[in-house]
Amino acid sequence: MSKLAKIIRMEFRLTVANRVFIVLTILGPFLIAAVTILPGLLSTSVAGMGAKATKIALLGADRRFVQEISPALLQSKIEVSAVQGSVESLDSQVKAGAYDGYLVMPPDFSEVTRLEYVSKNSADFRVMGVLQGVIGKAIVAQRLVKAGIAASQVASLTQLPGFEMRQLTQGGERKENSDFITILVTGLTLAMLLYMTVVLYGQVIGRSVLTEKTNKTVEIMLSSVRPMELLFGKILGKALASLLQYGIWVTVSAAVLKLIGPRIGISIGVGLSMSTLAYLVLFFILAFFLYCSLYAALGAASEDEQHLGQLAWPVIIFLVIPVVMITSIISTPRAPVIVALSLFPLTAPIVMFLRILVGAAEPWEILVSIGLIVATTAAVIWLSARIFRVGILMTGKRFKFLDVLRLVRYR
Repeated sequence: MSKLAKIIRMEFRLTVANRVFIVLTILGPFLIAAVTILPGLLSTSVAGMGAKATKIALLGADRRFVQEISPALLQSKIEVSAVQGSVESLDSQVKAGAYDGYLVMPPDFSEVTRLEYVSKNSADFRVMGVLQGVIGKAIVAQRLVKAGIAASQVASLTQLPGFEMRQLTQGGERKENSDFITILVTGLTLAMLLYMTVVLYGQVIGRSVLTEKTNKTVEIMLSSVRPMELLFGKILGKALASLLQYGIWVTVSAAVLKLIGPRIGISIGVGLSMSTLAYLVLFFILAFFLYCSLYAALGAASEDEQHLGQLAWPVIIFLVIPVVMITSIISTPRAPVIVALSLFPLTAPIVMFLRILVGAAEPWEILVSIGLIVATTAAVIWLSARIFRVGILMTGKRFKFLDVLRLVRYR
């Protein structure tokens, strides 16, 4: 036990004293805050971001109609003007930059079902959405007036009701729920934090084992300690260092977001409960031990860093899958595929945590997921120790991924 403690202490000191660790610890909270704040800034009004007004020409529109819709469009920094002429002349003006786009207005709104908007920017969905909402509502209002409904009643008749979404907790409490974008940003931030930390330290452990193997240092160490002790010492030492860094990131990021968020008028993140934070730490620890054990075994079987990268790609795929599917996980957390991924040990740490974040995970599913991860981690550590014991002393051979699995059979 004393030998294991010495290895843990040595790995912890080597990691914490590293310049990269110090730089990442300092910059990490600000990068996390930036990733969290920028989507919020992008979702705010264009006026608050200092952008220029978008100039739109309404071809064939009545000037009185343009005056009615202009105030609503100006709130979204869109200036409209009624113009006459041909489509070809407007095409030339848009190309020259006189207008950002134009909308072809029909002479009669009673039967129109589709309007044509022309712009140089094919991804100008914000402007398109605002025009569709404001002009569409104005056209419906004119139809109602033409049908004999008093103009004073049109506004109340065309007003869409607002919706409030509340989450029903396990205790029967109705809790106010955040919008999809807020949940998505929060889930993406926490998932990326978990993903980057596991990948970073997994590769550090793999390279550490590979360096000691190529320098023959490990042969001296194995003369006094067992392979299992050396493997556990490396993983536990890195785990303590990562938890220290993780704690600093979360604490400083929360302070920065709490200080900056209200000043820029953005509601950042979801109010995370203590139980949710506890699940975050739990799944981080489980994922850390699972993937770091795999990386240690691959480092022992690798010949150089390029070879380590080739062997590690199947492991990285299982970490990438939940990240690229994060929108689907949050929007359809009870889909059979998502439930299966939340129970599969290699994808469960991120997927199950996201399901817990949106309140879609049943208690039994959480327990089964944790149990499967723990059982898989124990099996991987046992297998990694066997691979570690044989592969660490074998040099001059470039193993393939299947060759690494065959090392388990050696005694």
